[in-house]
Formats: sequence, structure tokens, C-alpha cells
Amino acid sequence: MSGAGSREQVGRMLALVPYLNARGAVHVDQAARDLGVTPQQVVKDLRVLFLCGLPGGYPDDLIEVDIDALVEPDGDRLIRMSNADYLDRPLRLSPTEASALVVALRVLRTHAAPATRDVVDRALLKIETALGGQTATIDPGEGPAVRGRDAEIVDTLREAVAARRQLTIDYHVPTRDEVSTRVVDPARLVEHGGLLYLEAWCHTADAPRTFRVDRVHAARVLPTPVDAEHEDAPAADTTAGEEQLFVPPPGSTLVTLRLDPEVRWVPDYYPVEAVRPAGGGAVEVDLRVADPRWLQRLLLRLAPHARVLAPAGPGDELADRARRALRHYR
Repeated sequence: MSGAGSREQVGRMLALVPYLNARGAVHVDQAARDLGVTPQQVVKDLRVLFLCGLPGGYPDDLIEVDIDALVEPDGDRLIRMSNADYLDRPLRLSPTEASALVVALRVLRTHAAPATRDVVDRALLKIETALGGQTATIDPGEGPAVRGRDAEIVDTLREAVAARRQLTIDYHVPTRDEVSTRVVDPARLVEHGGLLYLEAWCHTADAPRTFRVDRVHAARVLPTPVDAEHEDAPAADTTAGEEQLFVPPPGSTLVTLRLDPEVRWVPDYYPVEAVRPAGGGAVEVDLRVADPRWLQRLLLRLAPHARVLAPAGPGDELADRARRALRHYR
């Protein structure tokens, strides 16, 4: 099951348990209508539900569901669930669990959009009130942690930014799996999603670039000052209050992929411009591709559950590459 499918099933099961607890025996067709799914999907979820319960995993710890009544020819199709009464009781957190939750929420708040921050603040207020002032003593920090060589590189980058001096960096390019050496005019260091990035003018690309600091293998401050024309390298675009650090460069190609349900997780992990349902649980996604080699690797990883709808070139190249690989096994 894909990541998206797993999340959807967890959501359905979280709704299903209180629904059944409040109603007792319910016909599977009625439950399906109330929950907005098919009867077959309800039965599939119940087959997973009766494997859930309290820690220990013994029969008395697990939720009980009469599956036979739902699948046998002479079954009455009534859902009967038992041994789930503990889910009606309010959740009780130990001081340690509550403190850990406070720390996690504080970290989340640091990187959240304004609307999300309001929700986090309300949750923090409730938990800290319940703790009675015994708030967490762990400092979640205000930025990403860096140690050893990485800390030295960060210090070098900060020195160059402050002094407005050019840098030589050895940078790992994952799409080509190689380390390239380039001269850059540093503009600023920004933090996003727990990672540090260097915004700079790259003289190799002759364009502004954003470099992930954890991919910088070495950095050296040069005596030459930042080019006056690049003194203000374009900052990351801002949309809805959040930094958009990954802006496709000019000349990138808009690619449309069809993704089977097995790989519907792709839009959760890669920046896409649009997602559309395509029937049967599949989706179509539009994404910008700057390097066709990256797309080739992605398609090979997703095969056979993804195919290129437009443009035609990458799909043809993938087929040729697959045929060449098959020849080695004959």
C-alpha cells in the first residue's frame, strides 16, 4: 500500500471506531453510506482493525470484529465490534509524554505558516495548562543542528556572507552524483524545513542558485569581493508567507506523469504544479524537470507504476533504456 493509501486508511479507521462505538451493531451497507466509502472498503478496513488494540497483542488486548458475519454467504452483514471501550476514555499523558509533545509542537511552530502556527499555539496552551506549569525543559532550538566539519563549513559560509567575499565551494550534485567546484557570490543563509541553504550567484551557471549546505563538501573564502552586480542575489520567492526555495530554472520542462495508486505518494515528496484524479485511484501530476537524467532515475524507481503522458521524449528514452538493460539478462 502506498504512503497516501496508508494515511487514508488510518483516517477511515479513526472515524470508524467511534462511529461503531456510538451505534453498536450496524449493517455494513449503512456504515458505507455514512462514511462515504464502499461496503468492500469497510470490510477491508475491519480486517485490519481487529489486529489493532492495546500493547501486548493478546486476544483480550485486541479489538474484536465478527468478520464471518460480513463475508460468509449466510452472514447477516451486521458489523459487531467489541473490546474497544477504552477508546471512549479521554487520553491520559504522562508528564514525560506531554513534555515530549510540547517539544515537538515548539519545533513545528518554528517552521509553520501563520495559519498553522495559530493551531499549534492553541494546542500548546492546552497541554501546558494541563501540565500545571511543568513545561518541557528541553530546548528544541531555533535552527538546524550542525556539528564537526559541517559546523566549520557553516562558519566559513557565514564569514563570506558577512564580509561580502566570494567563495569556492565543492558541491555534490545529486542528479549527476558528482562533486563540482564552483565560485559563488554569497548573498544570505536561510533555514527551511530543518536545513540550511546558501543563496548565491553561481559563476559556473551564470545565474542565481540555492545550495543545500549539507551538500557542500568544502568551502574557502576568496580575497575577491562579491561582484557589485550580484550584491543582491534574488531571494527565494515568497508565497502565502512561506519560502519557496526550489524554483525551477529557466528552460525547465513541464512533464505530465500518470501515477498508479501504488505510487500516489510522489506529490508528497516532490514539488509538483498540479495533481488531478485519473480514475481507478490513479492521478496525473504536472512537475517541472530541469535535468532529464533526474526524471529518468525517478521513472526507473517508480516502474512499472508511472508513465510519461507529455512530452513524448522522456518516455521514449526510458523505454530504450529499459530495453538496453534487458539485453544484459539474455
